[in-house]
Amino acid sequence: MKKILIGAVVFLFIVVLTDLANRVPADSGSGTAFSLKAQKVVACSPREIVLVDPHQTATRLDKDGSWPDCSTFQANQVQDFYLSRGAKTHFLGFEKSAWWRTAVK
Repeated sequence: MKKILIGAVVFLFIVVLTDLANRVPADSGSGTAFSLKAQKVVACSPREIVLVDPHQTATRLDKDGSWPDCSTFQANQVQDFYLSRGAKTHFLGFEKSAWWRTAVK
């Protein structure tokens, strides 16, 4: 009985550890110079975009041709942006921000 209990505890520990490891955010794409986490799009035009973080700090970026159309970004959704530097900001990708980034203010 004791061996069965120990085996069950080890199995549950492995399951919990695997679940925690799967929650770690994926590495950003190769060549990423910087990322902006937990950002909301407040203004978007063909030439620039303005993002606001949970502390209400605005970041204005000049866009190059790699950015998707402004309709891609939903104003009330919190997102993580992966970008690189250059004469203008190069867009590499974005994803919905993890829930714990939006909960921490």
